[in-house]
Amino acid sequence: MQYLTIALTKGRLAGQTMELFEKAGYFCEELKDKKSRKLIFTNEEQRLRFFLSKGPDVPTYVEYGAADIGIVGSDIIMEEQRRCHEVLDLGFG
Repeated sequence: MQYLTIALTKGRLAGQTMELFEKAGYFCEELKDKKSRKLIFTNEEQRLRFFLSKGPDVPTYVEYGAADIGIVGSDIIMEEQRRCHEVLDLGFG
């Protein structure tokens, strides 16, 4: 079975995104460790993989298939002009 891979922007946006995911029942306890220097986090049970990157890189990962979903601010989507679609405004970022 494959993982659902989600690319997140480092920092505040990643924290807000994880709060939203937790409300929906998706967790990644590793990602909460503020001292961790890891960039890739996995929830084996739910088959989720999260990775943190710089904002402008997230649309690139989605466009080229390295991530299934990317969550960034709408300013990044407009600036980068990648072949991706804003599916939903999450109300933050």
